Amino acid sequence: MKSSGLKLGLKLRSAAILVGAILAAAPRAAHACAMCGLPPGDHATFAFHTSVLFMLLSPYAIFAVVAGSVYASWRAAMKKRRAAGDAVRAHHAR
Repeated sequence: MKSSGLKLGLKLRSAAILVGAILAAAPRAAHACAMCGLPPGDHATFAFHTSVLFMLLSPYAIFAVVAGSVYASWRAAMKKRRAAGDAVRAHHAR
């Protein structure tokens, strides 16, 4: 019976040490962030925000360019098809 109480005490002590280590490392982890260590109004803050926005918007811009070119080529093909159809109809109407 005493050994189970001893094991529980060791587990609690280990858990407390682990939680304490995590809490002690939290400020260091915050300083590891590139944004957290900068003073307010720093030029690097603007550069980081701009680069993040650029990375977020790039896939959407690429998709828009590809979709726009596919739509434009489809529209041109439909225009040619209609023009060919009108020429055939005009020829048959004579």
